[in-house]
Amino acid sequence: MRKFILYILFFLLIFDIFHLIYRIKQYNLANLDYGDFLSIITLLIAILFIIQLNRPKKKLTKFKHFHSEAFNAEERKEYEKALQIREEGLRLTTLNNLQRAELYFGNGGTYLYLNDYEKATYYFDKSFELTKEEKFPYDDQYVTIIESYVKANRKNDAIHLVEDLLKRQSYNKKFKKLEPVRDRLLM
Repeated sequence: MRKFILYILFFLLIFDIFHLIYRIKQYNLANLDYGDFLSIITLLIAILFIIQLNRPKKKLTKFKHFHSEAFNAEERKEYEKALQIREEGLRLTTLNNLQRAELYFGNGGTYLYLNDYEKATYYFDKSFELTKEEKFPYDDQYVTIIESYVKANRKNDAIHLVEDLLKRQSYNKKFKKLEPVRDRLLM
């Protein structure tokens, strides 16, 4: 469809240019007004805009590219595309553990949103495994993540995860908020 529109715009541009040349030869250049040139300029802008839309996107090469593209895909509710983008990002050899964990965590979050708890917990496992020695901040979403383990029939793994997260109180007291979650799981 875009090519068709481009052909039409090119045809109109050529027509307007020939029409302008004809008017210049027939009349004096001083008798022409801005409207004669405005249509040509408008067509050129429209053609450039459509060409810009058709340009292929740059290849993703860095963590931030994959992270932001996956986030944008999720914003557009293109969940499968977001998962594919992150999987492609995970193939980068330049990623550090935190970056790799963040991509795994993103995929876990996407599967969690899609109510696929088994796949979600698989990716959360990979993410938490990579960050065992890393310091990361508390997030209220950890409660939802722990609940996803229970929904995936992995209650024991949920308890172990809560215990690991509670140990992080040594550098961030907010992890103490998970104690009621642990108590509920132990009942």
